[in-house]
Amino acid sequence: MIEGAARDDAEARRHEARTRLNHIVGYCDILRQDVAEEGHGELAELFGRIGDSAVSLREPLAKRLGPKLSTEAAEALDRQLYGILFELVAMVQDAKGKVAGLGDDYVSADVDKLIEAGNGILDLLSREGSETGGAVDGAARARIGFAEADLPKAPRPGRILIVDDDPLNRELLSRHLERQGHDLRTAADGATALEALAAESFDIAVVDVMMPGMNGFQLLEKLRASDGLSVPYIIVISALGDTQSIARCIQLGAEDFLPREFEPVILKARIESCLEKKRLKEEQELYVSALLEAQERLRSELRDGASYVRSLLPPRLSTPAVSSDWMFIPSASLGGDVFGYHRLDGGGEDQTLAIYLVDVSGHGIEAALFSVSVVNLLKTRAPSGVESGDPAAVLGALNAAFKMEEQNNLFFSAWYGVWNRRTRELRYASAGGPPAVLALPGGGCVELETGGPIIGADPDSVYGRGSAIVPPLSRLYLFSDGIYEFRTKDGQVLGLEPFIRELAGIAAQAIDGESSLDRVLARAQALAQRPRFADDVSLLEFRFG
Repeated sequence: MIEGAARDDAEARRHEARTRLNHIVGYCDILRQDVAEEGHGELAELFGRIGDSAVSLREPLAKRLGPKLSTEAAEALDRQLYGILFELVAMVQDAKGKVAGLGDDYVSADVDKLIEAGNGILDLLSREGSETGGAVDGAARARIGFAEADLPKAPRPGRILIVDDDPLNRELLSRHLERQGHDLRTAADGATALEALAAESFDIAVVDVMMPGMNGFQLLEKLRASDGLSVPYIIVISALGDTQSIARCIQLGAEDFLPREFEPVILKARIESCLEKKRLKEEQELYVSALLEAQERLRSELRDGASYVRSLLPPRLSTPAVSSDWMFIPSASLGGDVFGYHRLDGGGEDQTLAIYLVDVSGHGIEAALFSVSVVNLLKTRAPSGVESGDPAAVLGALNAAFKMEEQNNLFFSAWYGVWNRRTRELRYASAGGPPAVLALPGGGCVELETGGPIIGADPDSVYGRGSAIVPPLSRLYLFSDGIYEFRTKDGQVLGLEPFIRELAGIAAQAIDGESSLDRVLARAQALAQRPRFADDVSLLEFRFG
């Protein structure tokens, strides 16, 4: 216990000595800058020499107040220390007289603080057991080893809380940081610091470790445990230089740890680094917030767009002559598939029915908008004035209207058919896409295509005509390539012909009057490697009575 108390007392004396020296260093630097700004270059140089003398005291003073020395070693250190101190005293006395001649009470008060700090060092030496030869005014350079050059204004001023029980420490830090443009608040202990943090927000806290009552470690623990109290960055300044103390501060949330004796440019750099991190973090938060807002707005617009595209899809037919069903599964919120059907003549029994499916290259908004343009043109029933009862002429008109170079290189495949109820004839033409499939009653199927090129690639393309008689109880299927161009569980692409075989088998087993599309989709999903299709899927079924 006695040995532990002695160690604590020795550490306290060393801490006090470093603090006193740092006071001298800091005030010398402030005085040097003040008188230099007033044009007193000789006096500024004197304060610089006082500071240099104080710096030279650091190492011998630390040895003298460290582990117990032999008498001979102690006396040698005393001679060195007092030699520096007496020289320093002479310079301070000289400075005091010159400052008095300026008539500046503010500067004079700072010189008195140099004397006070010097006396404190002499008292420490006296308590250590050396004879001082009487009270001597002292001076030295001070608290945190400020650099000789004036530090420029901070590029990003911040709000900083200084927490230190020593009033001179607080004043020195405040004055130097205020010179750099920062907004300063101070607290003399941990409890006051907590009150300040509860009342205001700060960018940085500069915290001393060795404080009475709530020390720096305890303050860090309180801040880490509290949800309502926080400061983005904490810089610890302490005479405790052991790695265990440093590690503990970092573990408790400190951004950095600086010893008592450090160059002010280091503190300035640390503070500016913290403020820059804070700025970047705030910018990132704003960016993320704006991005999330934009994404939500885009999702909303995509949902609205998808609803609009779906509103263009036709109602399902249910008449004695023909009934229909369809499925539309876009790979994204919006897809490039679109389809439809509508009557070409009046509402009589001998009406004809136009049937079409379009698959635009690509996905997303651009493809969806393009597909809407195409289907709206088809709904006019006479694209470019061509009689829409002629499927080949319709595809030719579309090819002339939608040239790739005028549509951002978008193109599309299409199948267009016209069914006449009275004659039961289905005339059709195809452009680049899969065929329609006519499943015959009793089994078997016919692929309906004319082999035309995709629409938009070549304005001189010519599209052929095809025709088929549709027997009663037949089923006509239209589909986009997304329903068969997928990888199966064995890693192979299913392909068109295997899909048509599956389709024909399902159609042959279908119950008259009922849709078979659920079974077609279920079969494709059962074969697929993944549950979601990579491309848009459109499926149409027409059941002829």
